Amino acid sequence: MRFSLCVVVLPLFIVGCSDAATTEAEQLKPAPTALTKNNQKVAIGDKNKAVSKEAIQTAHGQLKTLTEDLSCDTSAQCKVLPVGSRACGGPSSYLVYSTKNNDSQKVEQAAKHITTLESQLNAQTGMVSICQHLTAPAAQCSSNKCVKVAGNATSVY
Repeated sequence: MRFSLCVVVLPLFIVGCSDAATTEAEQLKPAPTALTKNNQKVAIGDKNKAVSKEAIQTAHGQLKTLTEDLSCDTSAQCKVLPVGSRACGGPSSYLVYSTKNNDSQKVEQAAKHITTLESQLNAQTGMVSICQHLTAPAAQCSSNKCVKVAGNATSVY
């Protein structure tokens, strides 16, 4: 009798706790925010909405605006960031940017937003890709500007 009572009651407790934890986690989840640079807002959207190619293009344009200043003094200021999501996995591209006059946190947040959007679009449309994984390029400061180093790449694995 005790065993059968435990078999019935224990799952109810587990389900009840997980729903409460989920509700609490959703309440603690930060509201969508916006990034700003030069008085332009970069919206961070709702993950449950349908994603359009136009939304992804807009997000790429906003990331480009955030990272258009490639000026640098040293190669340590040049960073490489994975952006986007291929259907088979991995980023769809890599972005070289400078940390000298750009806020790394905002740039990374915008890149993650694009990755999320592309991942959602891939799932929505049943996207397939060539399944070729890109390797991260190297970057350096050349003539006070961050550039990709030709013929040199670092492994993403």
